[in-house]
Amino acid sequence: MKLQQLRYLATVASEGSIRAAARALGVSQATVTQALRELEAHAGVALLTRHGQGVGFTPAGQDLLGHAQRVATQLREAEDSLARHRDAKAPQRLSVGVTPWIAQTLLSSVVPVFRRQMPHVRLELYDGVAAVAYPKLRDGSLDLMIGRIANDAAMQSLQAAPIFSYEMTVVARRGHPRSGARSMAELLEDDWILNYGPAEEDVLMDILFCQHGLQPPRQRVHLAHSAAVIMTLVQQTDMLSFCPWPLVETEALRARISALQLKERFQNNTVGVVRRSGETPTPAARCFVSLFLDQVRAWLSSGQLEMRRVLHSVDILDAAVWREDGGSAPPIN
Repeated sequence: MKLQQLRYLATVASEGSIRAAARALGVSQATVTQALRELEAHAGVALLTRHGQGVGFTPAGQDLLGHAQRVATQLREAEDSLARHRDAKAPQRLSVGVTPWIAQTLLSSVVPVFRRQMPHVRLELYDGVAAVAYPKLRDGSLDLMIGRIANDAAMQSLQAAPIFSYEMTVVARRGHPRSGARSMAELLEDDWILNYGPAEEDVLMDILFCQHGLQPPRQRVHLAHSAAVIMTLVQQTDMLSFCPWPLVETEALRARISALQLKERFQNNTVGVVRRSGETPTPAARCFVSLFLDQVRAWLSSGQLEMRRVLHSVDILDAAVWREDGGSAPPIN
């Protein structure tokens, strides 16, 4: 097996199709197809299944994919280690996914301090919705995510350290025809725009509808892979969504969307530091998380009205955040 073949296999998994993988890799579709055929010939067993929506993986392909992702991660770590030896100030990259409500409240306080402490590190920041960020974590495109911790089925090859627990709520634009709704049963004829990963759709339908005795209106549920797209559609159309209470309370959205006052209650979600299992974090990653936790501590003691609004629907789970000596919490170690 060749490293390039394993890299192509991992990229096909993260991008969902050979065409998309070729685009992401900057090579032709024929190049990727040929490499995967050679890999299958070497393996002596089918690795991929082709269908109209893209490609899937056979059981053998799933097994090899796990190895391919680990190999890609170890190779990237080796390259980073050599770069540090060549030049302590060599340009480096840190890619971080950040969930939207964190991005709108704490991120602007973390980034300037990080840049002063790590001037040789180039930041890449991604929309941290789980359906987008988790595949990028697995294939090495993301170093870490500060975002929602998904269910166990979606956490394969990933590990997480919880920091926040927060409430979820159904939201609509200000002045929406259903603004006065008091139960989920009144919302079954409305269109929804949601975000979820491949292993999470049934879980989300259960949380929103089934556990309240309702049949999910799946034909009215639409999927978006961007928080910005979801919030834009909620603000400018009559589509409903399901989002964190802290996001509703941010300055950017508070005057434009509102949480419906429903009788149903929904289980809390959890935000934490999510990264690949068994991987040693880089110094830049440890620094970013440490500075983030510093800002959480400062946030807790903040007297700013906007911060207090957001905090009312958030519980702090990581006891290390409360340390008075400013010590770093352990999740990234």
